[in-house]
Amino acid sequence: RRRQNTLNYGDLLQLTARVLRENTDVRRALQEKHRWLFVDEFQDTDPVQAEIMFLLSGEPEATDGPSRGAVTDRRKVRLRPGALFVVGDPKQSIYRFRRADIDIYSEVSAKVGDPSTGEVLPLTTNFRSVPSLCEWANNAFRQQFPSEPTAYSPRFAPLDANRKSVESGDGVFTLTIPQTV
Repeated sequence: RRRQNTLNYGDLLQLTARVLRENTDVRRALQEKHRWLFVDEFQDTDPVQAEIMFLLSGEPEATDGPSRGAVTDRRKVRLRPGALFVVGDPKQSIYRFRRADIDIYSEVSAKVGDPSTGEVLPLTTNFRSVPSLCEWANNAFRQQFPSEPTAYSPRFAPLDANRKSVESGDGVFTLTIPQTV
């Protein structure tokens, strides 16, 4: 790829992280330009993406490396209060093939949830589904997830149905498809 002067998605992530990690001036300029960072579908974040998020939303003077301004460990970056807003569902952290990991989700949640930085707010209200579907999902998944989070699984969080109207045809149904030989 270097001979062809091309980059793939992984290369772009690695190079971005390296520039932000090693170049204080670039990091500071981007922090000033992008004062707030919003990340949706956060559960799909891999370690390099988490590092980029921390470096962009960190305190400008954040440094822990041997050279002037270098950052060698994303976990040591102090976040600017309110600079990072993430939305995600740890129960959907399933993209292991592209390095998404529940540990990254937990690490960032803990950092964002530090009282000096921000707050973690649970969002369990479901505006799309009828109450009977939420009840079915709660019953099915209550047994699949632990009551407290572990290193391998988030805790069970029941869905709170907020859809008031029940129209004809709304509900939970079973569709049986006859098997053919």
